[in-house]
Amino acid sequence: MELREVDDFERVVRRYDECFEKENHDRPVMFVTAPKGKESKMPPAPSMLHDRWFNLGWRLDCFEATLENTYFAAEGFPHYHCNLGPDLLTVCLGSTLEFAEDTSWAVPRVKDWSDEPPLRFNPNSPYSQAMERFLNLSAERGEGKWITDTGDIHSNGDALSALRGPENLCIDLIERPDEVRKRLGECMTAWKEIVTRHHEIIRPHTDDVVSSWLSAAVRGRYAAIQNDFSFMIGPQMFREFFQDIIREEAAFLDRAIYHLDGPGAIRHLDALCEIKEIDAIQWVPGEGQPPMSDWIGLLKQIQEKGKGLHINCASHEVRPIVESLRPEGVIICTGTESPEAADALVKEVASICASDSSLCG
Repeated sequence: MELREVDDFERVVRRYDECFEKENHDRPVMFVTAPKGKESKMPPAPSMLHDRWFNLGWRLDCFEATLENTYFAAEGFPHYHCNLGPDLLTVCLGSTLEFAEDTSWAVPRVKDWSDEPPLRFNPNSPYSQAMERFLNLSAERGEGKWITDTGDIHSNGDALSALRGPENLCIDLIERPDEVRKRLGECMTAWKEIVTRHHEIIRPHTDDVVSSWLSAAVRGRYAAIQNDFSFMIGPQMFREFFQDIIREEAAFLDRAIYHLDGPGAIRHLDALCEIKEIDAIQWVPGEGQPPMSDWIGLLKQIQEKGKGLHINCASHEVRPIVESLRPEGVIICTGTESPEAADALVKEVASICASDSSLCG
């Protein structure tokens, strides 16, 4: 398969595969973008907030206008995230969404688990149908031009937190642990069904290659997994309720990257790194925290525990990060001010690795 904006996309896919296998000995995989310097003629935005979310054709028009002015260097490639917000699983289990300009959230609806029937994925949910229309439209329109991402599907603890409210779920973990385990199992079944449906929509248009909001080109089943709720609980409770669920999610996928969000989640790093099915971890410092280059110690710790890294950082942070890490299993996503700067950055990274035998295996 080839993409219009990428030279030799098959090479790009192979590079990601090598990276997941930790065989990219020359340098980290680099997803680098830059503006081409053209003027993007954006289509006028709908006046109503609802239409800015659900006018799917307009949203893809905006993406195509942006794509015309985007340069992709190294292992960068165009991919589109059909975003309706992170609580897609929850609303496909019967909740409703509220929307803001740039995010949405599910309204907690479960007041008492005793009154709640088994959680089942509803393919006729208006949100499920809207997402599948979105995926179909993007996959068909993007064939040969971009890869359509699998959905952002917050599962396990995040799904139950959205259904119940995080404070109530904390109480449930203490007072109704068996109920929580049962509901986690139901969420798992629904999550697997949604993930499967999304892949079945996308892959016929992309020669089986998919991506997610965590940039990577994967031939097979791939999604980002996470548990942002985990910052509210301690390591013992995380292991007791969520470690095996996350392991099952990762095992269901061909490639899995775990999104580790904020300092409050670091306490669970050991438990996550014990899950061999997780290929890599994306560390996100969070709002108000120091930049990525200030977390090199944590990145090295993750690498020493045997996990790959998915790193989003500013271009000026790339050099100190590359100088501190082994390249194997590392994906770095960044942007530069021009195509020339993007190509120069990739060459600089390759030169750093080539000149330091301790970095390159």
